[in-house]
Amino acid sequence: MSISQTASQKTPQPSLCETAPSAASIVEVMPLTRLGKSLAYGVPRSLHSRVQVGSLVRIPLQKRTGLGIVVQLGSKTQLAKPQLRFLSHLLYDFPVLTPDLLKLAEWVQAYYGVATETVFETMIPSPLRSGTKAQQRRLLQCGKPAPAEVLSALRRRAPKQAALYDFLRTQSAPIPHALVQKRLGVSAASCNALIKKGWIIERLQRHERLAYNDELAAGETVPPAGEVSLTAEQTSAIRDLEQSLAAGSFKPHLLHGVTGSGKTEVYIHIALKVLEQGNGLIFLVPEIALTPQTVGRLGSRLQAALGLKTVIWHSRLSEGERFDAWFALANGEARIVVGARSAIWAPVKNLRLIIIDEEHEPAYKQEGTPCYHGRDVAVYRAMLCQGLCLLGSATPSLESLYNARLGKYRLNRLTQRVDDRSLPTFHIIDMRREAVQQKGGLFSQRLAEKLQDRFERREQSLLFLNRRGYARSAVCPQCGYVMKCRDCNLPLTYHRTESKLRCHLCEHQQPTADHCPQCNQSSLRYQGYGTQKIEAALQRLLPPARIARIDGDTMVKKQLFRQRLAAFRTGKIDVLVGTQMIAKGLDFPNVTLVGIVDADLSLHIPDFRASERTFQLLVQVSGRAGRGDRAGEVVVQTYTPYSPPIQFARQHDFEGFLLEELAQREAFHYPPYRHLIRHLFRGKNPYKVNFFIEQWARQLEAVIDPKQIEIRGPAPAPIEKLRGYYRFQLWYFTKSVTRLLPTLLSLRLQFACDPSVVDTLDIDPVAIS
Repeated sequence: MSISQTASQKTPQPSLCETAPSAASIVEVMPLTRLGKSLAYGVPRSLHSRVQVGSLVRIPLQKRTGLGIVVQLGSKTQLAKPQLRFLSHLLYDFPVLTPDLLKLAEWVQAYYGVATETVFETMIPSPLRSGTKAQQRRLLQCGKPAPAEVLSALRRRAPKQAALYDFLRTQSAPIPHALVQKRLGVSAASCNALIKKGWIIERLQRHERLAYNDELAAGETVPPAGEVSLTAEQTSAIRDLEQSLAAGSFKPHLLHGVTGSGKTEVYIHIALKVLEQGNGLIFLVPEIALTPQTVGRLGSRLQAALGLKTVIWHSRLSEGERFDAWFALANGEARIVVGARSAIWAPVKNLRLIIIDEEHEPAYKQEGTPCYHGRDVAVYRAMLCQGLCLLGSATPSLESLYNARLGKYRLNRLTQRVDDRSLPTFHIIDMRREAVQQKGGLFSQRLAEKLQDRFERREQSLLFLNRRGYARSAVCPQCGYVMKCRDCNLPLTYHRTESKLRCHLCEHQQPTADHCPQCNQSSLRYQGYGTQKIEAALQRLLPPARIARIDGDTMVKKQLFRQRLAAFRTGKIDVLVGTQMIAKGLDFPNVTLVGIVDADLSLHIPDFRASERTFQLLVQVSGRAGRGDRAGEVVVQTYTPYSPPIQFARQHDFEGFLLEELAQREAFHYPPYRHLIRHLFRGKNPYKVNFFIEQWARQLEAVIDPKQIEIRGPAPAPIEKLRGYYRFQLWYFTKSVTRLLPTLLSLRLQFACDPSVVDTLDIDPVAIS
């Protein structure tokens, strides 16, 4: 399907004196300009048969033009003929929003309390809004035969033209124009001369810009579905999913499988079933970094079985790659999309399956407006399509498990690893005692010995620490001054490789100081450690070992993560050091040791989900060990060895952890027993922000039904200053968001707040920061 027009091509606007249109030639358009309401526009005769609900159009707005989405054909608005304005032009020949996406936008607007046009802007990729066009590639092929005598004369007079003609005669398929010119050294004038004579033909072909040109080739080898031996649990899960699919009605399934139990194989089997029926699917992964491996596993199998291509979708694609991915889905060229959170908005036709891998991950929650949760949006979109929604995880979120207990989700379990492989053995190291023995060393004696042992046996190891940089702070030993971020008021992290002090919240950076800026008496001392320091310590421990690091500092290029994992998979790296980027979804059979350098980082933070996050992280990271035919071991270094999350993870006791954590949540009425809404006020002046949040809290308590809502706060946010803004917050606990939210939004409209103070509502937040 071709693109009819772009932002640079305008259909002539009809005169306002044109004959008054019928109701059918009037449409309701939602401008993407924060107007907050739809407007009625006339449809020019040239567009009558092409404008549809969901079309992206350019519209006149006072003294300028803007973009809008057609939300209704016809209008109840009664306008006199001189008042009616017409659509300027249609950007694409097909709707940019499918019917299910339009309905989904209504739900997102109502549940998360955001403007409809904000949701539309989130759904429509920026290249579409800027009028990006498909890239055209010029191809050359041989045309009508040249007479022998003329060709002979041409070889004498214009040898380059003759060489071009002779070359194209030997080609069985069209050749790119640029490639021919470069390879033969032929000028554009020579090409044009032969095109004019008709001896060669030039035609245009849409050229797709691929995010990963060699993606499938780089993926690991996966056998065809018929050659895979399924476990009894996998077979049972697949049968249950196929029954739900055959029923043709919406039902979410939660696939709870231990690490290495073969959840991916279940995904592939049900995906093949959906695609064989001519339907489409969305496969969500929590991290952009996991997209290449998922495409390698899933895409190669589906392409081998059905010849279908897989589209990649995430925020690090270039504008051209993002447009081509969207275009392939919107016009039906592709039916499979793999991507991060934003892939849930992909315009997949006949959508019947949505898979959310590692559904527990907080990365599925969008931090900026609209603050949606990709998992919850996926479940609702599957309901709109009457499709199957499959949530998978080795450590499901408590919210999903609670929904399974209530019968909202159907639970499928995989309790054993494939091929009867054993789960890794845990070793808990009490660093309170180890610190005395090792005089503050980063590695315990047992971890150091096991790293050396694995290197000698030519097995691979992973070292995990969820903190990047070299040292967590720079402190003056004389006066105690701590170098802090000017915009966030938090200690700056020392990065030795760049010799910089950096803030990991706002990315402010500055050179390291030779002396204390406050007392100017002595050099700064660097305290704590991050992945850079772990890498340096490991190089001292194992000088001959090949060591690599994966974290936010090293993975600055789109292809680098995939290349480094490929090197690790092929044995070119002995020890891989990394943050949470290596904690999930990766499968390396030769990894037999996982070291968790500091298990306490996520445990002692002011968040009621701290225990859940720690348990999930320990189980997920430890699951990278022993996935081949050799047993795996996990060494966990901690200062709190007897904390429940660590002990339950050690025993692989998910049920025990679940019962204890749910009892804690119920006692304090935390999610999943009630919904949580975070109301954040921020501004440059802390006194002003504090004043207005207290005013709001008093007004709210005076009018709200205490049975409908419990209010906690106001109080400063845990990170009180962020990117130059001071932040205060309120917490609302409620049984029903949909009943409470309209009241909150109505009161916000009436509340007289200073323009310099901005407030936002975050529904079902996953991080308390």
